[in-house]
This record gives sequence, C-alpha cells and structure tokens, in this order.
Amino acid sequence: MTDSVASSRTGKRQGDEALTNKGRNTRARILASGRAVIEQHGYFDASVTEITKRSGVALGTFYRYFENKDVLFLELLEALVEDLYESVSGSWSKQDVMASLRTSSRRYLAAYYANRKLIAAMIQMAGAVPACAALWWSLRKRTYDRMERYIAAAPTDDPLDPGLTVVALGSMVEQFANYWYVEAERNGKPVPDVEQAADVVSRLWYRAIYANRPASTEFP
Repeated sequence: MTDSVASSRTGKRQGDEALTNKGRNTRARILASGRAVIEQHGYFDASVTEITKRSGVALGTFYRYFENKDVLFLELLEALVEDLYESVSGSWSKQDVMASLRTSSRRYLAAYYANRKLIAAMIQMAGAVPACAALWWSLRKRTYDRMERYIAAAPTDDPLDPGLTVVALGSMVEQFANYWYVEAERNGKPVPDVEQAADVVSRLWYRAIYANRPASTEFP
C-alpha cells in the first residue's frame, strides 16, 4: 500500500467518527454509487464524475470524503476481503468433514457469486494499484494459513507438504470461481448452480486431502 493512499484512508477513517448523521449518509451514498460505477464500467473506465452524478453530490462533496477514486475503491475492497474471508468462518466440524467441506465451499462460492462484478473490477485494479494487490495477497495469505492448520493437524498415509497443498487447492477454487462466475458469465456461457459447484469443489478437496487418512484419524 502506498504511503499516500494509506495516510489518506487512515485520515478519513479517523474523521468518520466526527461526521454528522447526514455526513455519514452522504458518505455511504457515495460508496454505494462508487460500487455501482466500478461494477458497471470496470476500474479503468470508472470516473469520479460518474460517481458524483450517480450519487447526486457535487464534485467538491466527493473530495470532502475521499481523496480520489482509488481511496474509495480500496475501502470497498477492504469490505469485500472481509466478506470473502468470513464467508467460511465457523463452518468446520470434525464430526463430518465432508459436510464441513461442502458448507465451506458453498458459502465461499455464494459470496464470490454475489460480489462477482466487484471482484472482476478489483482484479483489474490490482494490476495497476499496488495497495489493491496487497489486499488480495493478504486475503490469500490469511485463508491459506487457516487451511494449512486443518490439513497439518491430522496424519495421512500419503503425506504432502501442507503449505504447498493449500496453495494448490486454494488457487484451484479461486480460479474455478473466477472462471464460472466472472469469465463464463461475461462470455455468455451458462454458469453452474452454487450447490452443484460446491459439490464438485468439496469432493475434490476431500479426495485430495482426506480420502487417504487412516480410519482412526481424529480431525481438528
């Protein structure tokens, strides 16, 4: 994250506490409009002018709350990152690993599908804005670290390096979601139902990691 973007976001967040109800509502309206604009036009074609037009505020009002469009979009990405990470929190049960995998897969894919247009735009932004790429990296690192703890906790008859394994499988799921819910939809290809997609993903995870566990294994 660049120093200028980081300091601007920090300052705005600190100032949020002093906003009036009207100010908070105005800021929320600008954020919502920013999301609609970047989802419709993508990162490169989204403009502050279009955001202000859609939100019904003056240009000066926009800059009272956000230094530029990148600051606004990074705030949207922060919320998106938390939504994706938390989508699978609390879904694990050692009593039924297959059900846990299916629940986790379904929740993640549902969250990805609901945010697919924003995700597509943020992937564009990541190629141009280092702070955006850093947030995506942070999400992957946190997610993979959590996955690795589950995989490494139980023995197996066919051991694989847990760190490498979670990146391989986690990347598979992310690319799977991107292909079906961003690329396929964009190109007019029918997309699979979330339940159907989650069934495939969870079975692949189970076969890759858990099918070769000894019968007496105690899962974390």
